[in-house]
Amino acid sequence: MAYNTGTDPTLAQLISRYWVPTVFSKNIIEFAKSNLVVTNSCNHEYRKELKLGSTVYIPITTEPSASDVTPGSALTASDVTTTGTSITVSNWKGASAEISEMANIEDHVGYLNKAAESLSYAVVKAVDTALGALFSTLSDDSVYGADGQALTDDIIITLMEGLDEADVPQDNRSIIVDPSSKADLLKIDKFIRNDYVRNPVVATGKFGDIYNMPVKITNNLTAVSSGTGNYGVMMHKDAIGAVIQANPYSQKIDEPKYHRITIQTKVIYGVGELRDTFGRSFYTRKA
Repeated sequence: MAYNTGTDPTLAQLISRYWVPTVFSKNIIEFAKSNLVVTNSCNHEYRKELKLGSTVYIPITTEPSASDVTPGSALTASDVTTTGTSITVSNWKGASAEISEMANIEDHVGYLNKAAESLSYAVVKAVDTALGALFSTLSDDSVYGADGQALTDDIIITLMEGLDEADVPQDNRSIIVDPSSKADLLKIDKFIRNDYVRNPVVATGKFGDIYNMPVKITNNLTAVSSGTGNYGVMMHKDAIGAVIQANPYSQKIDEPKYHRITIQTKVIYGVGELRDTFGRSFYTRKA
């Protein structure tokens, strides 16, 4: 690219050619991931040092039955395992930027950090989006309500009742919605009033909890095909799993022939449904 001194330089032109080291870029990726709500709401305890195509096998247990204890007799042992499930690490995503050789300005104003965060956010957003695409597959592909519906207190209670009936643990549940549902929730008294919640939304300026479940807002939900809304979800973290390569990495490639330096940030990951009954998707009002 040409360096045009007659106009404001681009971010790529301003960044120094001495790029961020790999170890720093990994920290930036982890920082960016903490701001992507879907990944943090799913089970990602199966992180391993994996290569593309590796498979993680995950045992899924069933609830055993209790029986009477009879002196002199042994309890009947139960097999609490099922066929389980697996997640294949088959996705490889990357983001890249080009930097002119003329870009040799010191990084005292933070351009380096901003560029690193931008590339990192792009790759971890791909993971977030892939997880969101699984919402509509939960509960045997059953999506609650009608496309374009406003999120109401009655819908939340119905979804919560369904998880309760499926013996889904109360802890580690969350509701993930889009900005249209955020607007709908602000009309629900139970979500914003002091006498219903410990940390009311209006008072704190934060988007908080309802019925002891954190409500998380994202623009990475999957849109309803030929519809007007997205697929939101109420789920336990064990409904969906993510396996992310432990060491997302950056590469700096000098290309003197083309008078540029190319930067690449990549991540290898896999996603999959773990417990079908541990979540229920619903339609949101608009995408």
